[in-house]
Amino acid sequence: HNIALNFPPTPTTAHVLEWGSALPDLVPSSPNIILAADCVYFEPAFPLLLQTMQEIMSLDAVCYFCFKKRRRADMNFVKMARKSFVVTDVKDDPDEEVWRREGIHL
Repeated sequence: HNIALNFPPTPTTAHVLEWGSALPDLVPSSPNIILAADCVYFEPAFPLLLQTMQEIMSLDAVCYFCFKKRRRADMNFVKMARKSFVVTDVKDDPDEEVWRREGIHL
């Protein structure tokens, strides 16, 4: 449903990606852009999510990652990610004040 709302008619599809499992054949070997939204919600799964991101990301790939901070532990994911990736917060969005107030991190 999100694809239909956010993308013009294209051959875009969505699939389940199980963190920490072997990557399915449908995942490109080195995508340029990765979109990840609302993946930070269960702290014990953070290492599996990071492992999967490390397997997918090439050196010149960019991951746009968005999550809502629901509990203090959610920021532990960002600390863990900074050990493996260059993490930069979005600072040039004119709506930043709105989504920051809602606890959203980009």
